[in-house]
Amino acid sequence: MEDVLDRLRSFPPADTDTTSYELYDTHAYEFLISTRENLRSILDSPEKVQSLLDALDPSAHSLAYLLVLHSYVNRIRRKGLNVSPEDLKPGNLLWSRTVTFLKTFDPNQVRCAASEWRVVIEFISRVAEVDNKPFLAIRPIRDSIIRMDPTCASFTVSHLYLTRLCLLAKAYKIARPIIDRTIFAIPSSADRLFIQHSQGESDTNAAKPPYIFEPPMKITYTDHLQYFLYGGMIYMALKEWSKARHFLSIVISCPVVNAVSLIMVEAYKKWVLVNLLENGTTASVPKITSPVALKTYRALARPYDALATTFISGKWERLRDEAQIGDTVWRNDNNNGLVQQVLLTFRKKAVRNLGNTFAAVTTADVSQRALSNSMNVQETERYIVALTAQEGFSTSLIHPSKDSNTSMLRFLTGQSSEPSIELEVSLEEQLRSQHKKLELLIQNIKNSDRKLEFTKEYISHLRKAQKRNDGASRDAAGGFGGGGRKREQNVDIDEDMMDELQ
Repeated sequence: MEDVLDRLRSFPPADTDTTSYELYDTHAYEFLISTRENLRSILDSPEKVQSLLDALDPSAHSLAYLLVLHSYVNRIRRKGLNVSPEDLKPGNLLWSRTVTFLKTFDPNQVRCAASEWRVVIEFISRVAEVDNKPFLAIRPIRDSIIRMDPTCASFTVSHLYLTRLCLLAKAYKIARPIIDRTIFAIPSSADRLFIQHSQGESDTNAAKPPYIFEPPMKITYTDHLQYFLYGGMIYMALKEWSKARHFLSIVISCPVVNAVSLIMVEAYKKWVLVNLLENGTTASVPKITSPVALKTYRALARPYDALATTFISGKWERLRDEAQIGDTVWRNDNNNGLVQQVLLTFRKKAVRNLGNTFAAVTTADVSQRALSNSMNVQETERYIVALTAQEGFSTSLIHPSKDSNTSMLRFLTGQSSEPSIELEVSLEEQLRSQHKKLELLIQNIKNSDRKLEFTKEYISHLRKAQKRNDGASRDAAGGFGGGGRKREQNVDIDEDMMDELQ
């Protein structure tokens, strides 16, 4: 075991600070390949795993530590995903080792081991979920995402596991440091060339960012859809309807060819309800939504579209009946809670709209005009008080006479519930926040443009453009007639465009 330990401690090299990026990268991959082979035959028991982990520092020898964890976890996974040994359960030895590693690892070392990283993250998530303790895995995974990429600008599979665990644990606010960050990139094969180009000849410190995996972690189409669906559901639980609608819009507008994912259909159903909850009306799907997807949504989500149409009609009885007719649909889709909130929103909107017509109205009229006589005077008063406290309505409830059955709702206008100084401070903070977001957006757009230059598709496009230019130059030199030359050049361009589409 001493020989194995010496081998594991051989990376990173002692002269890391003076090692060039290319040389450091080469050492990392050589160490990764050789260590993978050795550990498969050596780590055949939990005792050997524990002895190696005890002797390794997860912050100094992060790559070796990750490979040891992966080797043992992978051995367990072959026995079945539901297998959860005692020492891997939350609170026990290997669980504690894994959590410590996720809090202290060196991002620059582990970024070359994308597959091993995914296995460890996936397994710790699975163990927490099977043991019905998803909360225990949330913070380690969240902190590892931030440690790997402080900007959280690149999407990884860890994002998906984090949002899923937060939904299971109902720990919605813990996910906000991640889901509030804008994702600008999904890792691709062009990242490696971009990194090498960004390092430059003057950069010799291999321990600095970038904090992304090489080669890129395999991200599937489903992973991408699920993350934004889960993120939208977290925002719905927090009642942040605008952000929820934005996440769901990303899902429903994803490009499709001949088939539409059921995840996209589920997102559309929630998107319809969220629009009602946010604005009290329907909205057009994003313009980039595929016609094939839109046709599928209309066919599979008819009850939701019907509910939205009834909501806009302004008839409480029709809306109530529509909700009752589709009760089985809402429950099977796990959207019954959202539909009930839609019904409450309709009533809130109806009461609020009375202020557009009346300066004051009796409680009996509120019940008749806005609540369809579904409440008596006392119930209506309690409803108005609760509504004012929860929604911040600028209203007052007065009793003009001693009769307890006679009360009046007065709508207050021209009064601000927030002092002007506090309002100015709030606006200034929002402007600062938006300024920072714009700066980050500009920087990431520049990076995306530079990454695009290294992709095979862009290089192929440049070659075809060069061929077109060369062909046009030859035609001009050959002295063809103006009309004939123009016609021939257009034909070449059309053919090249068709080649690009293929």
